[in-house]
Amino acid sequence: MSNGGKPNVVGAAEYRGPLSLFPVPYARGVFNFHWFGFYNAVCFQIILGAPTVLLAKDLGANSLILGFIAALTPLMTILQLPAARHLGKYSYRSFALLGWSLRSLFIAIAAVVPLLCFFSNHVRLGLLVASLFFFNLLRGISAAAFLPWVTNQVSAPIRGRFISIDHTFINAGFLIAMLVAALLMKGHVEPWKYSLVLWVSVITAAISLLYLRLIPDTKHEETGARSSENVPLIAMMRLTPFRHWIIFGLLFVLMAGGLGVFPVEYLRDQAHFSPSLIYGLAAFTFLGPMLILQWLGVRVDRFGSIPFIQVSLLVFSIVLALWFAMSAGVISPSWWLVLILNFLGGAAMSSFTMANTHLWMAVVPAQGKNHYFAISTVITSFAAGVAPLLWGGLLDALGGMDLVEGPFHLRRHSIYFLGIFLICVAALIASKILIEPGRHGKGGGKTGNIIDGEEWGVGAPIAD
Repeated sequence: MSNGGKPNVVGAAEYRGPLSLFPVPYARGVFNFHWFGFYNAVCFQIILGAPTVLLAKDLGANSLILGFIAALTPLMTILQLPAARHLGKYSYRSFALLGWSLRSLFIAIAAVVPLLCFFSNHVRLGLLVASLFFFNLLRGISAAAFLPWVTNQVSAPIRGRFISIDHTFINAGFLIAMLVAALLMKGHVEPWKYSLVLWVSVITAAISLLYLRLIPDTKHEETGARSSENVPLIAMMRLTPFRHWIIFGLLFVLMAGGLGVFPVEYLRDQAHFSPSLIYGLAAFTFLGPMLILQWLGVRVDRFGSIPFIQVSLLVFSIVLALWFAMSAGVISPSWWLVLILNFLGGAAMSSFTMANTHLWMAVVPAQGKNHYFAISTVITSFAAGVAPLLWGGLLDALGGMDLVEGPFHLRRHSIYFLGIFLICVAALIASKILIEPGRHGKGGGKTGNIIDGEEWGVGAPIAD
């Protein structure tokens, strides 16, 4: 981008994407965010997804340890808070590059762990958890640059389009990661197969860095000073749209925390699915989003975020109800049912994430932008980190419990699915408090002109 470091605006540049399949109203350099997202998604889905969860299970991890692994990513985002104070001193790109480069070293360490057969399983599990800890620590620090970087590059009227394409590329990366893992882990599971899958994560992490270097750096002193301005927490919470988004987010992450590990544990321990089958079925979680995100992106820009948040939660509630019925013995577990649930659940969760991110960018003002993003990320991510620890501890405490209540067998995993179903319904009800700046009324996303994020920050934010 050659606009002197100014944020991207509608009509300033246009790029049609690879093979002209993704026409976008921004420059080719900004499009590299999507390529970075694709390769980073392959890396991320392996090192923090089903392959690592099943490796940890094979090394003797219980539910609490799996909860700890799931908690590492959100808990480490608390480091964005001190990191945000230093963003004004560095460019967004250099800050992100340093952290993403160092974290790749710990993926390589994790890739060696399955081959250390001369160590006991406990030692290897400890090494795996330690490598994941430092990987997430570095990720938590460097991630502080990303949302400010994106909002500097992409103006509010086209953010829905940007997010939808970005999530399409990310879900394509997740899909490829699970298909590759399913292929490599087919047949009898050997330690070298786990290592081979993790080396795919290392390679794609390195490729993602090449694309990260190609993204234009828009940081300049005036923007850096405004966005890095320290804002007291009490002042942040006086902004009603921001405060309501935080309250709603805390309820949602209590449900979502642990979704990456405990359904996998259920399929392995109770449904007795093979690792290769679990990976293959997990791929369909990311197929649904790829089919709908392009359609959703334009409509979120047009109609607002909140209606799509509410529809997504409604669909996901139905999906969780079916997971509960299956785990409680009302419906027999089968690969085709899990495939359908993964497809629908992935589409619902991805559309929720896109719409919620769009709303997040709208409720954060430009003045003190870095700190608003950091504070909101830390608060919601801390809750998202605590949630899998609580669920993991509960699952271990329930042990082999099997109570029969009518047609339901209340086992450890059926209680888990019942709990997150009820919380999802509560989140759907709580979505009524959400407010989208620039749109009339609360909770309904009613029509109106979208206010650009910069204007929203400089003008008069909605406050009590």
